Amino acid sequence: MIANERQHKVAAAEIKRFEKAIEQAQVDGPTANVDPRIHRAMIAGMNSQLEDLREQVGDYQALREGKIKGRVLHSIRELPDALIEGRIARRFTQKQLSQKLGIPEQQIQRYEQTRYSGASIERLGEVADALQLTIRKTIEYHIPSVIDRQASRERPSERNPSARRLSKATRSGGATAGRSTGKAAASSAGKTLRAKSASKAARRAAASDLSQVGNQKKSSAKAASAAGKTLRAKSSSKAARKAATSNLSQAGQKKKR
Repeated sequence: MIANERQHKVAAAEIKRFEKAIEQAQVDGPTANVDPRIHRAMIAGMNSQLEDLREQVGDYQALREGKIKGRVLHSIRELPDALIEGRIARRFTQKQLSQKLGIPEQQIQRYEQTRYSGASIERLGEVADALQLTIRKTIEYHIPSVIDRQASRERPSERNPSARRLSKATRSGGATAGRSTGKAAASSAGKTLRAKSASKAARRAAASDLSQVGNQKKSSAKAASAAGKTLRAKSSSKAARKAATSNLSQAGQKKKR
């Protein structure tokens, strides 16, 4: 993209150079040591570059003359190009825009050379305001379909009937420690392990639940033993005895469950 008058003049000079080179190559034809196909390919390459330069010069001139009044953005990445085109259409030089923003002209030049890659959102907004750009582009949000939402919520266990039964038992008072009773967890896990139709995943989950129940029992037994020793010790403080009594009470409640 041509962004200023200096680049416009350079491009115009390049166009003349390419036109002259192509014309000379067509008149002279290929040299003795150059294959005619290579010579034609060379001319085709120069023509391609010439067309690209003409297009850029044409766009710049159309912007300067007010023939291009805007663009449709298909991506947020196109916003920097719109800011550059907006400046040209506004007939602002890079220096005039820098004065409007109160920043050095070199900063505007760097912004446009890098397509505003280092500019903040706030700075982009300031540039748009200085150029009096009107932005009406509608942003369309991606709304997941019902199938997408169901797939994102679906768990592996819910796709397996045996694992689903175990999961249901867990939610209603079955397997998971801290959310259900130890007896119910052990019973549910035992049924799953005995069921011939249980999948490997369901069996692994049931074995893990039984292991957790066993660990809970061992932990409760250790806590009760330690609390009993504290209560029997004559040297125990009131605070220690109170804590031990609380621990014994909790262990008793777990046993009842």
